[in-house]
Amino acid sequence: MLDNSYSYVTSPILRVSSSSSRLGAEEAFVYLARSMELKRRGVDVVSFGIGQPDFQPPPHIIAYAKEAMDAGFNGYGPSLGMPELREAVAEFLNEKYRLDIRPDEVAITAGAKAAVFIGMLALLEPGDEVIIPDPSYPLYESVANFIGARVKFFRLHKGNNYKIKFEDIERLVADKTRMVVINYPENPVGSTMDRRDVESLVELAYERKFVVLSDEIYDHFVYEGHHHSTLQTDYWRDVVYYVNGFSKTFGMTGWRLGYVVANRELVSKLSVIANNMYSCPVTFAQIAAAKALRDGLEWFKPILEQYRRRRDLIYSKLLSIKGVEVVKPEGAFYIFPDFSKVIRAKGMKNERELADRLLEERGVVVLPGTAFPKEAGAGHLRFSFAVREEDIEKGVQRIRSWIEG
Repeated sequence: MLDNSYSYVTSPILRVSSSSSRLGAEEAFVYLARSMELKRRGVDVVSFGIGQPDFQPPPHIIAYAKEAMDAGFNGYGPSLGMPELREAVAEFLNEKYRLDIRPDEVAITAGAKAAVFIGMLALLEPGDEVIIPDPSYPLYESVANFIGARVKFFRLHKGNNYKIKFEDIERLVADKTRMVVINYPENPVGSTMDRRDVESLVELAYERKFVVLSDEIYDHFVYEGHHHSTLQTDYWRDVVYYVNGFSKTFGMTGWRLGYVVANRELVSKLSVIANNMYSCPVTFAQIAAAKALRDGLEWFKPILEQYRRRRDLIYSKLLSIKGVEVVKPEGAFYIFPDFSKVIRAKGMKNERELADRLLEERGVVVLPGTAFPKEAGAGHLRFSFAVREEDIEKGVQRIRSWIEG
């Protein structure tokens, strides 16, 4: 007779591999789960946590998806994406940046995360050196660690408004440098990159023979100036692995559509990895996205203005709290205030204790700065202002009253 007193804790059979243990969880989803539990208990929660636009895709795009399903686009498609969407992405970027991207230089992925993952898998070997901003989106370090690459961080700081600067990267580049990861507008700090820094970095990559993985998913959320893409540089086909997607600008986070632009030989190699990982992106969603790109983004202009107002509101409200230091973000929909003085004044250990207490005692979700992912976020909290203005008012007031109480 079988013994049913099996112990999940002590059994060595279902042990987790060492490689998978090197992957880290994105803490935005951890705090999302905690906030949802509080909501189930009847707590009024204001969430500045997960980076998800609070608008739905326009009705005409949803209608396109329904039409595509009715037309039979419900089966498997090519691993690199439907030809309709690869062509539409190339046309969209060519018109936007006055380029000559070809459809075979575009790959459609199951979200921008997958685009980053398969690119690192394709381009990195164990022991390769990867240079990443600190703070930055935690996925980059997580995947590099999973592969066995060695991560070096360059620090973003208030002194230059948390901008990614060429000189900070240049001094870290060495013979073993295989990849530099940049994300701009930047999550979590909302900084953009100056054109000089973008162009100088791509030129250095060409000279020193390393890859620039450029995640430009927030390229339409720019409040001052203009976004200058790595695709506008002379050597992009030689060194750039460009990532973007539909989650942020189109409000299509759950549709899981990202895309890559790169040298066509590299793009063709991605097909095998994509095929093994997720077979193909969602087919009917791609047909809808292709039509959406060809319709243009006129509908997005009032949304951008709405987010600009939210940016200005949350900046002014946080700035008015005694002890909080804050830089106004230039893009994305995040702000990264420094609460170090508040933490010391309240006798707390660190920003994680502060984030936990704000959640448990005031029902306000914010993320600890060290979730992004290292030391530069110490004392900081990340706020997503992809929320209603009344929630910005209410949430920041709760924080103020807790600090001053």
